[in-house]
Amino acid sequence: MREFLQNRLRAPCVYWYWGEDLNELEQLVWGRVKGAGRILDYGAGEARLKKKFLEKGFSGEYDTLDISSEYNHTYQSVEEVIGKYDAIFCFEVIEHMSLNEYVDLMDKFQRHLNPGGMLIVSTPNPLCIVPMWSLDAGHIQQFPLSDIAADFAIRGFDISVYRFKLGKPPTGLASWVRFFIQRILCYFLSVDYAQGLLVIGKFRSSL
Repeated sequence: MREFLQNRLRAPCVYWYWGEDLNELEQLVWGRVKGAGRILDYGAGEARLKKKFLEKGFSGEYDTLDISSEYNHTYQSVEEVIGKYDAIFCFEVIEHMSLNEYVDLMDKFQRHLNPGGMLIVSTPNPLCIVPMWSLDAGHIQQFPLSDIAADFAIRGFDISVYRFKLGKPPTGLASWVRFFIQRILCYFLSVDYAQGLLVIGKFRSSL
């Protein structure tokens, strides 16, 4: 499965940046889940995405989970989660855990996901020219795109994959020239300029 997907995956690049409005990556996610009845945001942090979705008119239940007690979250542990969800988010979390911990977490997500529900996961891109350990000392495990996609497919998900670049799109001649040169250099070095990966899975069946 991994080798099969490795040669067939096409992952367009979108931009992810901080802002009051939804950025390109968040718009992509919003388009998939805006009609969901229940959303679980695992590793929600400051719950910025929840705030944005509510401002966009999301009318369902949006639960957040984070181990930090700094903010008021619905849950602090996945063991506390009750019921099933139409969408589960896990943004920039799995790289902080071992491979076995990732497998256990995915098992738990499946048990809490309705058939036809969406599981959306992001993680640093191992192929990026900037290594993920240069950004966060808490990073533990790399997850190549073909490996995550294969895991999703084996678990019964229909998948869409994307790469994302941190920051806003280039504006002005100088920034476009710099980006163009960056892309050429990455091509010849067989690396990627996109810092992250996004996998969107639609669950076909329940366990």
